[in-house]
Amino acid sequence: MARSARVTGLAIALVVAAALGCTTSGEQIAERLFARDQPLVFDKGSQLLPPEGLRVTSNADRQISLAWDPVLVGDVAGYAILRAGVTGETVYERVGITRSRFGTVFTDAGASAGALGDGQTYAYRVHPYDLKGRVSRSHAALSATTEPRPDVPEGLQAYSSLPRTVVLSWRSSDARAVAGYAIYRCPTMAGPWDRVTFVEGRLTTVYEDTVPGDLRVMYYKIAAVNRFGGESESTEQAIRAVTKAEPLPPIGLEASAASLGKVDLRWAPNVEPDLAAYEIWRSTAREGGFAQEVEIANVPAGTTTFADAGIGCGESARYRLRATDTDALVSFYSDPLDVKGQDAGLAASRRDGAVVLAWEPGRAAEWTGVRVSEVRSVLPDRELATVSGTAEVALPDLSPGTELAVTFQRSADGAIVESPSCRLVVP
Repeated sequence: MARSARVTGLAIALVVAAALGCTTSGEQIAERLFARDQPLVFDKGSQLLPPEGLRVTSNADRQISLAWDPVLVGDVAGYAILRAGVTGETVYERVGITRSRFGTVFTDAGASAGALGDGQTYAYRVHPYDLKGRVSRSHAALSATTEPRPDVPEGLQAYSSLPRTVVLSWRSSDARAVAGYAIYRCPTMAGPWDRVTFVEGRLTTVYEDTVPGDLRVMYYKIAAVNRFGGESESTEQAIRAVTKAEPLPPIGLEASAASLGKVDLRWAPNVEPDLAAYEIWRSTAREGGFAQEVEIANVPAGTTTFADAGIGCGESARYRLRATDTDALVSFYSDPLDVKGQDAGLAASRRDGAVVLAWEPGRAAEWTGVRVSEVRSVLPDRELATVSGTAEVALPDLSPGTELAVTFQRSADGAIVESPSCRLVVP
């Protein structure tokens, strides 16, 4: 008897509290009864009617939003929402409740963000429960499918013949769930396809891909990606792109060393319309081979000759050329050309107690004077003679084995210009 009175009192309190529309112990009971770690109890005695008009109001963003008409008959305290997978799964689990007769909307977002997946179908039941937390067996039911994966992006294009770059463009997706696009690349159609980047933003439809190399072939596919990482199928047909080719190596390199201290180079012009310059590289002979190659000049496109005034008397050198274009792409080296510099034909002899030094005028035609010095290892070199307008000079009597440095001279813009020195040893 006492137990019956307590239950009746609790029921009255719940009804009054519900009428006042505030947080009540009835809501606390419902919270406890329908907490996720509590099973639903279907009371056979509950005669609440099932809700009508159960419908799906949204299936976007990996969520299912439901709505239904309120049950206006009986002491309805709210509704319990159950879910089961459609394909072969018959076990329903409670995914939420509402706590009012007029709590007739619910959004199922899954146990965690994005858990419902893309294009997945689920079955739902909506049960009313009364103020005592008793759940009716009567329910409304339907099935609903989450928004499918995004459609494949359309209009993919690639722009080729760019320096170590491929530019891609496509049409933006109409699906607002799309957060961006995944770019896939492979040097062959056979794969495997590498995901090179994610382009953020539904309306971002251009991407510049850096490709390491010239005249490099790449194939591309793209896929739309929603904000949960769900991807569309990639574009069915891969698109091909080729980076710009570097210039061709210069050809026809020739040289003339008719003048002392200078090598005249010439070559055939390249055919590229956007050529910028030619690089001239030289290495000089040393014992056992050639020294390290260095760039000695950079001449503009349209110029196909160069005079190298840095070659020594009788010195051997090796030349190669490279072409560069306006995008700073560089060709391979041309075939090497070995050249020996002019040596002036120096000769020393003894005559009447003196040393006579002579040279061939034709080999030093550009030079008007000669300065002769004795090379000394410790002391500074000693100047022995300076002459002009002649092809020989008489020097003092010198000991056999004395090394001489012979420098040819000419005047240019009011200054004296000297050739690289030629060396010989007095017999």
